[in-house]
Formats: sequence, C-alpha cells, structure tokens
Amino acid sequence: MRTDELFRQAFLESPIGMAILDDAGTYQEVNPTFASVVGLSTEQVAGRSYEEFTHPDDRQTSRETLARVRSGDAPSAQIIKRYLSNEGEIVWARVTVSDARTATEDPSRRLLVQVEDITEERRAKTLLAHRTHYDPLTGLANRPLLLEKLAHALRTHRESASTVACVFLDIDHFKVVNDSLGHDAGDNLLKEIARRIQDNTRAGDTVARLGGDEFVIVLEDVPDRAAAERAVASVVKVVQTAVRIEGHELVPTASIGLALAERESTAEQLLMAADTALSAAKRGGRARVTTYDPRMRTDAMSKLSVELELRTAIKEGHLEVHYQPIVDLQTRRIVNFEALVRWRHPSRGLLQPDTFIGVAEEANLIVPLGAYVIREACHFIAWHPEFTGRILVNVSTKQIGAADLTGVVRSALAETGVDPSRVGLEITETGMLMATPAAKSDIASLTALGIDLVIDDFGTGYSSLSSVLLNPVSGLKLAREFTLRLGDLATGDRISLAMAALTRSLQMYGVIEGIETEVQYAIARRHGWTYGQGFLFGHPVPADRIRFDDDGTARIPVEKKPVNAAPERQRLWTEAPESPAASDSTASPLQRLRPDIDEEILIRAAESRF
Repeated sequence: MRTDELFRQAFLESPIGMAILDDAGTYQEVNPTFASVVGLSTEQVAGRSYEEFTHPDDRQTSRETLARVRSGDAPSAQIIKRYLSNEGEIVWARVTVSDARTATEDPSRRLLVQVEDITEERRAKTLLAHRTHYDPLTGLANRPLLLEKLAHALRTHRESASTVACVFLDIDHFKVVNDSLGHDAGDNLLKEIARRIQDNTRAGDTVARLGGDEFVIVLEDVPDRAAAERAVASVVKVVQTAVRIEGHELVPTASIGLALAERESTAEQLLMAADTALSAAKRGGRARVTTYDPRMRTDAMSKLSVELELRTAIKEGHLEVHYQPIVDLQTRRIVNFEALVRWRHPSRGLLQPDTFIGVAEEANLIVPLGAYVIREACHFIAWHPEFTGRILVNVSTKQIGAADLTGVVRSALAETGVDPSRVGLEITETGMLMATPAAKSDIASLTALGIDLVIDDFGTGYSSLSSVLLNPVSGLKLAREFTLRLGDLATGDRISLAMAALTRSLQMYGVIEGIETEVQYAIARRHGWTYGQGFLFGHPVPADRIRFDDDGTARIPVEKKPVNAAPERQRLWTEAPESPAASDSTASPLQRLRPDIDEEILIRAAESRF
C-alpha cells in the first residue's frame, strides 16, 4: 500500500479531529471526528475558512501559529484554542499544526491540523479552580481568595488618602438552628444571609465565607471610620431582618468585628484584627459591632499566654482545691464544704479563679479542670471518713452533655469508693434553663446515680418558680447579690423571705450565700434559712487547714496573719468576687442610714413588713 493511501486511511479513521488547510487557510478536507467537533458534516466544512469556526478572541493567535509553520520557522506548533460549533457552543481544543508535505507525497504547500477536544478536561479544571477559590455552598470567595484580594486592596490603597476596612461577621447562636431545624435549614439560612450581604455591598468590595457561620467583607476606598461604620450598619440591618426557613420565621442577629487598615498592615494582620474585634463583640453580649482597638490585641496575647500556662498547670498538677465551709445557721456548725479551684502559679503565686476560669471556658479547658476538681473532692471525702457532710462542686455547662459529666463523676466515685450522696453538683440557674437535650440527659443520669443537683446563683437567671420545679434539683443557693441587700425593707428582704419559704415547703436544701456580717447572719436566720455560706464563717482554705474532731465536727483553726495582710477574696467559677459590705462591713443598710437605732430593733422592723 502506498504511503499516501496509508495516510488517508489514518486520516479518516483517526479518533481525533484532523484537517488539511491550504495556504489561504481554507479547509480542503476534514475527517469525520473534526466535523463532529463543529457540529457539521465533512462536506459542510470543506471549502470554508478556519476563521469561521474560531472564537473571535483566538483568531489572532491562530493566524500567528499558521504563519510560523508556513514560513518554516517551526516544523510544527501547538496552541490551546476555542472553536465555535454550528450550535454556537464553545469547544476547547488542543491544536497541533504541522507541514503536511512531510506526511504525504503531495508537493503542494498544505498544513495538517490535528484537533483534540479538551472541553471536559477544561471544564473539570475550571470547576476545580472555582472550588479552590470559592465556597461551594454560597459561591462567595473562600479564605485563600479573600487574602489574595485583601492583599491587593492594601497595595492599591497604600498611597491613597482612603483606606481598607475588614468586617468579620458571625451569626449568633447559629448552632441552635442546625440542632433544632437540621443542617439543610442551616445551609438555607447561610445562603440567604450570603445573598443579603452581597446585595448590600458595592461591586468593588469582596464578600467571603470562611466556613461555618463566619463571613468577611472587604470594603475598599473607605474615607474614614465613620464611613466604614455606616456601611456595616447597612449590612447589619438586612442581615437581622426576619427570614422564613422551612416554615419557621427566624430573626438572625450577628456579632461583628470591624478593623481599618494602617499604612503597613498586611492581609493577615488586618483579618486578625477584625477577628479580635469580633471576639470582643461576642464577649460583650453578641448582636453588636465592635471596632478594633490595639489594646484588644494585647488582651488577646495575654489570654493566649494564660491558656498555654493553664494547659501546663493542668498537666503538671499546679492546681489546688480549697474548701469553703457551709454552716447550719442555728448552730454555726460546719455541715458541708464547697470545693473551689485555685492555681498555684510558679511565679505569680496563688491565683484566684477570676484570673483564669474565663480563659478555661473559652479554650475548653474547663472540662479537664472540672474533672480534676471532682476527683479531688471525692478524695477529700475518702480521706476523712469521720466527716459526714457533703462536698459541693461547681460545674460548667460545658461539662454537661457532650463531655459526659456522668461518666466523670462515676469514675471518680469508683476510684475513691465514695457514696454518691456525699457529692453535690452546683449548676447555675441559667445553665439549667438553657440545657441542650444532651445536657438534660446527662443531668437525668446524674440524678439516677444519686448525685444531688443544686441551682447556684438562684435569682440571677430571670426564671419562674415553675421552671425550677421542672428540673431534678434538690436544692438552691440564693445569689449573694440579695444577701448584700438584706435589711433594705424592699426587694432584698422580700426575695430572701420568699426563697427561704420555698425551700422549706419543697423540702429542698437551701443555702444563702455571701454572709459577711453578724447583721446579715441574724436576718438570714429570722428569714428562715437553714444553711449559710460566706466570709463570716470562713474563707476557702486548703484541705490540710481543716481539722476534724472525734465526732466528725469540722473546724478551721484561725491562722494569724500579718497586720497589713489583705483578706483572700473568694471567687466562684462564673460569678463576680465576693467583697465586704461597702464602707462598714459590720453595718446593715439600715444601720448606715440610722446609726442611732439599735440593730435588733432594725431587724424586727424589717421583718414586720412581711
């Protein structure tokens, strides 16, 4: 078989498109594969110019490629170009052009064009590139593209009178939507919020989703802080408008951090500043806009330092548990103790909880820290079998539910052989009311195990009495805010009397906290409280300071202190530190108003109002 016959057979049967062009760029012949690329028959293509099927933007490149091969500058050349099919569709192709005289015995000048359809390959690459730079759920820019655009904006505005603002937005309590309505509802809410943000920003600004419920907006050409805040206010207004998701009307709120670029700011630094401001907005109560202040960065670094040191302290055993007495108000005899954590810092000495509990909560270190306190409390009971009272332990809401508090308590009881009735757990009123289904299940398991649950800080969570009765609690502790107001002939006395009566009628364990003076003690007794706690009866002390008589009576021997030594200030895990009564720690509010009247007369006068 002759060479040109072999070529023709390969030409016609080739799985890739092939065509022969003359010097004018006219198709002299095309094979069926090439004809299918442009959506015509071979006869319909032959005799027409290649430019008819070439995308307008690629015609110049095609001309230059054909010219290089015709002139002999290159025996062949390859380009990526777009063809236009008869239906107007774009077909991407890898095109190789070579001198056809090397392939046939025909001496006339012709060019052989080989066309490989790479449309699907190109589409896959485009999709991959899009996914690399865009969020698949909302179509917004993702973190890499955001940083790229933010860096470009900063370079553009470096010598400009205007600046760049970065807005970090987080949807408040978004997890509640996922947990209650499902992830599809959560995704729909995110897409709606993304649309609202995009519709209320300028064309030149960038909107990105970093994942979860976090969005970032880059505002370019911002004249000043006031202008940035106005733009943010506009976004807040539309984001916090009611939206209907799967039959439910939701009114989302957002916490927002705003940061304005400095002259030498980098993209990472500006984004971090906005994130720091966002954290401050969350700590401030959410549903607000907070503008970055350099002091926030200092505070953040300080918290990070505390977090790292606290991790080491938990791991290496630098924590201590101190015990504050709870007394029978009739006899002033110690009946129970509350276990309170302290940190023995290697350079700063003994640290109170207010210096590290907040960080522990944010860093989720409260779970191992809380487990340590529970184990220590159980060991205290096991080491003192003569003591017949209970140890109460504060627990954070983060310990309940997913962290398996029941498992932690059960393990500590098994390790020490302590009876469950000797341990009580204090949960804040707010924590009890906002418990998730998993937390409620954990609480029920603790009750079934025989652990008493006590509502701590009662009166600060704005709950109704019925809400208390719906929970498996065996006691409550009246918040010290009300103790400070005993004798005011108003709210303080009314609440104290009512809560004391409630605990008696329900046969609950009731403790009035924060008793610091003899006057407060006397009023608490007359109001009907059974148990009391406060500095009047003793400060939190290490276990080795506590002594037990043969009959199990607990005592805390008075420790002599230097004349100028400041008293230790107690701090529970989630509350403000207790402090002595203002100005005169031995005087009730009434005594400070009428010092000329005997305190017993004042007490009787207060009680006669009820």
